[in-house]
Amino acid sequence: MGSGDGVFRFRDDIALAQVVLFSISFLYAVSFRWTRRIGWFCIGVFSILRLVGAGCMLGTVKKDSDGLWAGVFVCESLGIILLIFTLLEMMERINKVVPIVRRRIFIIPQVLTWIDIGISIGGFVTVARKDTDQLLPTPYSRAGIGMLAIIYLYTVGLFVYFWLRRHQYAQEEDRLVMCVGVCVPLLLVRVLYSVIFIITADMTWNAVKGSPTAYLLMTMLPEVAFIAACTYTIRNISPMAKKEQNRKEEESLTELT
Repeated sequence: MGSGDGVFRFRDDIALAQVVLFSISFLYAVSFRWTRRIGWFCIGVFSILRLVGAGCMLGTVKKDSDGLWAGVFVCESLGIILLIFTLLEMMERINKVVPIVRRRIFIIPQVLTWIDIGISIGGFVTVARKDTDQLLPTPYSRAGIGMLAIIYLYTVGLFVYFWLRRHQYAQEEDRLVMCVGVCVPLLLVRVLYSVIFIITADMTWNAVKGSPTAYLLMTMLPEVAFIAACTYTIRNISPMAKKEQNRKEEESLTELT
């Protein structure tokens, strides 16, 4: 990782790869917004966070400043919840076509997320006031990762419920639930990376100044695979508005015949 000496290290190579890969996913998010597809917000904002974080990391190669490291810290601390909400958005899309659960089921994780955001803000304020050991876990970060784990488990439970009803889905909805099935274990790896650090306080598992190998295997690669799977799936299903239009046209033809 950068230390202001102008030398590229393994962690900086990872950051450079992130700039390339998440630039591509950001462009896809823009196209999803333009074509009114799901996932554009979560994928787009997540890509921006990783681009800014990677940019700050690359900046430390030439300049070892607290501001750049703070940028890396903030960007790496955010984002997991956006991945979870991408999966929830996919299941909500399925639910609009084939009603499986009531709408309020998707409101519960939103409420939990606002609680998690409040905890995170408290954590950032606490860290900002510390003069030393700013990267080590705090009671706020422990509470935050606990809340995140609860939201993740809730999402897994919801996925299992949707998966068991696959026989009711058309091809596009089946693709969506399959994508969620692929992404759930990828997200588990990413969540475990944060949980391990919070529990052990071992800097090996710190996303800012920890082991580059651990970061590559448990953060960068799972996140890239997650975004790639979601982007590919969303790109290959019809926008909801178009699907509704096709359904109405089919109903009109049925009435005429």
